Amino acid sequence: MTQRTAQPDIATMRETVNRLLDPDSTPEALPPAADEIDTLTLQIRGHIALLAPEVEQAAKELPQGSVRRFSVLGCVWEANSRLETQPSSRTGGPVGHARRLARVLNALCDHYERLSGIETREQAALVRLGEHCASCPTCKTVDDNGANANLPCEEGDRLAEELRQARHRRAARH
Repeated sequence: MTQRTAQPDIATMRETVNRLLDPDSTPEALPPAADEIDTLTLQIRGHIALLAPEVEQAAKELPQGSVRRFSVLGCVWEANSRLETQPSSRTGGPVGHARRLARVLNALCDHYERLSGIETREQAALVRLGEHCASCPTCKTVDDNGANANLPCEEGDRLAEELRQARHRRAARH
């Protein structure tokens, strides 16, 4: 992927997406209020307008005729198509429209991360957990048979939960 001087802020884009999509994955969470939907929709539209050309350029560097190139360019086409649509009561009104935009932005973020080699949240969480367990005396403790003693470790549990949350977010996006 061709490097720009300023990288898109994928973390901020993901946070905006999660404000719209996380209520779907947590039943007790309430969707954003109507006035917040307008603001989030504008933010997401701006993020898509910024990221879609970046992802498209990166896709054009992939081999002609490759499935990956075709898939990424299809996502860019869908993103640009979504920018041309307006909310409709037939398709969930402003909330449904905002969530469709959020899902396509999420897909663009995924493609951007893969094409640019950026470490995902899930990968980073897995590395942190692995590094902790490899150096933590509690996590490394073995029983008399040489098997892991599985002792409770507060930091290990916290990092495992962080990894679980990252995997949950990835699964909710797809």
